[in-house]
Amino acid sequence: MAKPAYYSLSQTGSNGPDVALIQIWLNGVRGNCTQYPVLTVDGAFGSSTANAVKQFQAMNNLTVDGKVGQQTWNALYDKYAAIHGGQEQYPGINMKSGQKGATVKSAQRRLNAKGASLTADGNFGSKTYSAVVSFQKASGLTADGVIGRATWTKLYN
Repeated sequence: MAKPAYYSLSQTGSNGPDVALIQIWLNGVRGNCTQYPVLTVDGAFGSSTANAVKQFQAMNNLTVDGKVGQQTWNALYDKYAAIHGGQEQYPGINMKSGQKGATVKSAQRRLNAKGASLTADGNFGSKTYSAVVSFQKASGLTADGVIGRATWTKLYN
């Protein structure tokens, strides 16, 4: 699996599965770093996440703005993958209708590989919801149209 392709800028006030993934990556590259505390993976880009991003950017010679644009996204993923392997990571929160981002786009591509016919645009709309329900039914999962850990595991294995 490759990294989820950068989708859009994440910054203070952003929320959703892409932010949760950023939080997982930041925690995963933290190591013995005492520059920022372990983040709660909640998908909300608040001041703690912004401060951790700034510290990561400073330690990696990136523009220090506390925002995750394409350069920071790629650098963060590359550092995380070097430590933990390059497989796609469950974003730590459920993905559901109305959400957008790289993680949704990745899930759409996986659903297509499992037989769906979606436009992989990163928008979790009604067609993605229906494809998730169909996949869940075929996989013996609770068919609720939400990509939680169990659905993610079946989808990516």
